[in-house]
Order: sequence, then C-alpha cells, then structure tokens
Amino acid sequence: MIFNSEISGQQQHTTSPVVTGGSVIALVYNGGVIVGSDTLCSYGSMAAFKNVQKIVQISQNTIYASSGEYSDFQQVVKELAKIDRSALQYDDGVHPSPKDYGNFLARLSYKKRCKINPLYLQNVIAGFHNKERYLALVDIYGTYLESNFITTGFASYFCKAIISNYWNENCTLEQAKQVIRECFKVLFCRDCRAHDVIQLAYVDEQGTHIEEPERVETKWDFNGFKSRANEKLHTQ
Repeated sequence: MIFNSEISGQQQHTTSPVVTGGSVIALVYNGGVIVGSDTLCSYGSMAAFKNVQKIVQISQNTIYASSGEYSDFQQVVKELAKIDRSALQYDDGVHPSPKDYGNFLARLSYKKRCKINPLYLQNVIAGFHNKERYLALVDIYGTYLESNFITTGFASYFCKAIISNYWNENCTLEQAKQVIRECFKVLFCRDCRAHDVIQLAYVDEQGTHIEEPERVETKWDFNGFKSRANEKLHTQ
C-alpha cells in the first residue's frame, strides 16, 4: 500500500532546520552570567542574514539565547514572553525565576520531541536570582543541564580548551568577555557558519544588559600565508 500523507490529511512537520544560527557561549563570572553569540543566520550553506539578534531578555533577570532553527527560536521567545506577561498581569509581586523558565523550556522541548515535532534548538537560559547565578542548557530532546559554562554548536568542539585554560567561575566580567571574544575569533577561522560580528549580554544583581554588536579582531597576514601566496605567483 502506498502511503500519501497529503491524501490522508496527516499533519506535516519540519524534518530539518532551514535558517539556522551558530554557536552560543555562556560563562558565569564573579558577579553574574555572560552570554555571547554571533549575529549570523545561514540559509543552508549561504550566509544570508548577518545582522540578527539571537540573545533576548525574557524578564528583568533572565536572558535566553539558542543555536539552531531561527523560527523555532522565535516561537520559544513568544512562549517564554507569555509567562512573563502573565506574571505581570497577576500583579501580586511574584515573578518566575530563571530556573522556572529553564524548567518550562525543558518540558516544552520534551513534549515537542514526543510529538515527533521537535524544536531544533540548543537553548541557553542565564539568570541571576536571590544573589545566585543560574546557567542551564536545554537540548532538542528536552535534556536539562545546569553548569558553570555552556557551549553549543561548533563551540563545543573548538572552544572548550580555551575556556578551560583562561576562564574560572570567579573571574571578572571583563575577563569573561575576553574569553568569549577569543572563542569567537577561533570559530570565525574554523567554522564555516560563524561570523566575526558578535553580541554580548550579561545579567547581574542590577538586571540584564544587552550590548551593541561588535566585531572581533582577526589576523590573516601570517608569514605562512604570505610565503604560500608568493610561491603561487612565482609558479604561474
């Protein structure tokens, strides 16, 4: 029997990501949590959208970022915003903590996965609540993990050595920023889906702070590159 989902009326789901964002790196430091992401969204293998914000303030003390399908990211932002809006409407002084958002996202991702319609995302939730730093990862299957540092995408392969060598959880904000910049410098050189314009955001006791995009410094005039270029010119 030939099964035709269109004839039978079966609901169709996305089976693969289309417009995707790259790596996210998040670190705790001595006064809060910092999150970094580049501003590129790729359409397949094409660097199509180069000025996309992939870090969002969910509440006064919670930041959300992700790598993966950008439309799924937008849907998650809407779902999390509903929670914050509902808490404001009650006007009883009770607001969800960053961990509440992380737990909700884990349940949502697991539910979507069980429906065979997953959110193609690696999610990062960062926050500061009751003088405690919070950082968690939620993956496509709904797996929930709290950690002092998180990497998604190709950063999980290229940047863990940099983080382990130059970062510790009691470093300053500026030191944490520099570590993230070094990570994205490596990603831009080694990951075809990376961009040299990044955005940093951090959350501390005063609230959330999302900075303007910045360009990481890269170096391409290595002597090895120059000598090889000269050799090609002489051989032609």
